[in-house]
Amino acid sequence: MLKQVTTQSFTRGIFWGRKGIFHDDLSIEHSEEGTVEIIQNLIDFALEGNLTEELLHQDVGIVVGFVFSHPEVFKTLGGGN
Repeated sequence: MLKQVTTQSFTRGIFWGRKGIFHDDLSIEHSEEGTVEIIQNLIDFALEGNLTEELLHQDVGIVVGFVFSHPEVFKTLGGGN
């Protein structure tokens, strides 16, 4: 059995993602486009050299939280009923 460890950064990111908040309180659309926008912001931030290990965990948490809080969008996109 694996021991699961969740960092404060990841937990904080999930909280923010569930609220629809990304860097600078940017509200994200609850859709495929919104998810792509989150990932693009994450990539841009990394390319600027501003992505520490802590921020990576936080930002991945934001994506996970966003998806968790809008399962109906992703279930439909994934072919679920």
